[in-house]
Amino acid sequence: MKITRDRIKQLVEQEVEKTQADVERISQRLGSVSGLENLLDKVNTRVEFEQFLSQIIRVGSKNVKPQDMAVAIRNVYNKLRKEM
Repeated sequence: MKITRDRIKQLVEQEVEKTQADVERISQRLGSVSGLENLLDKVNTRVEFEQFLSQIIRVGSKNVKPQDMAVAIRNVYNKLRKEM
């Protein structure tokens, strides 16, 4: 089978769709967790927020390479800076 530009593009699009579906499922589950918003409302200082992010990253990063985590965190940071 010859690998063409179109085939590579198709494979990449399939992976992106799969990843987006995974993230959507996680978001829906988080949205349906009873009392989660009330717990998150209690995080109200920079230190608490840093501790919370650290826990989320630790729990959610078991299958992600450290360098990919660093890039993802940097990308999110840059997006947040643009929004502020």
